Amino acid sequence: MKNILPEGTRDFTIDECKRRNEIIKTTTEVFKKWGYEEISTPTVEYYETFNHKTQSLKEEEMYKFFDSNGRILVLRPDMTVPVARMINTKLKDMDLPLKLFYTANVFRVHESLEGKRNEYLDCGIELIGGDGEIIDLEILVTALEVLKSLNTREDFKLEIGDVNILRSAINEMNLGEEDKENIIDLINKKSLINLKDYLENLKIKDEYKEFLNTLPWLFGGYDMIEKAKGLAFNNRVKENILYLEKIFLNLRELGYEKYISVDMSMVPRVNYYSGIIFKGYVTGIGSTVLKGGRYNDLLENFGRKSSAIGFSVDVNLLINSCNYDEKIDRKPILVEKDNYLIKLKEIIKKTRDDEYLEIVYRE
Repeated sequence: MKNILPEGTRDFTIDECKRRNEIIKTTTEVFKKWGYEEISTPTVEYYETFNHKTQSLKEEEMYKFFDSNGRILVLRPDMTVPVARMINTKLKDMDLPLKLFYTANVFRVHESLEGKRNEYLDCGIELIGGDGEIIDLEILVTALEVLKSLNTREDFKLEIGDVNILRSAINEMNLGEEDKENIIDLINKKSLINLKDYLENLKIKDEYKEFLNTLPWLFGGYDMIEKAKGLAFNNRVKENILYLEKIFLNLRELGYEKYISVDMSMVPRVNYYSGIIFKGYVTGIGSTVLKGGRYNDLLENFGRKSSAIGFSVDVNLLINSCNYDEKIDRKPILVEKDNYLIKLKEIIKKTRDDEYLEIVYRE
């Protein structure tokens, strides 16, 4: 048998495991300081848990198999949905708000030629039962503090958007669902030439076309918010832009301006988000290392309507970008054949006293 791994998976060396554990420890310490408590959910869930209208993960993106009764199971492709399920089962009698954190492997199937990973290690939080500007701001600050704590040489950005800016605009245009989805997909992929061609064939106002063609270019600093306000063609679109502006200005007041930017057309990969969304980037890493947002409608699918917001950190992506030089001072201890029981008793005591040893056996 060839010594190969399933596609999209990888081994981790001794040093990589040390770095990964340090990232988890550092991240969860921030979570604890902000009042979050740990939970855990099964790696295996029922397929139907993820098969609902507010979840846009495709069936072919999930690892599926059957239990002994013929029910379809999946390896969890996401942690927000299992937490939403848990809120309505094990935690249903607890008072809100709830502040929860987790560390968990998640699994998604990607096309073989995409070169993406199929197994992720996520470390994240969910705040259930809190809504409004103050809560959104707290979550964004927590995300920024996590990125600052990870020894990335502060070379990171948190990119912030709001799904309602684009949604409220498209809903005004009297488009069919297929056209809406195609436009959002083109904007998400930043396929701007194809977007322009697609819009040319739609019978919508020129101001709508201008808005949709221009919005994907509006990413960067505060001036992008000002430009977006100038494009707003109704009060609902403008209200959403103004809300994002308020969040940005508050973060600036708190001293985070150099770490934040906006993307006025940000579209999430899953469609259960309902407000503020954000992504974290670290220089030298081509993928998103942190992502999250508000999802006020998701919990209702499991029986309990409640506002919610959260984010997760992609631990494995950060392994080679964080500066951790862990050096353990190990004390050598020699164990010989004629004294091994005495030495083992000594070793047991030393390890219980939090000493780190380098055990050398000799005949």
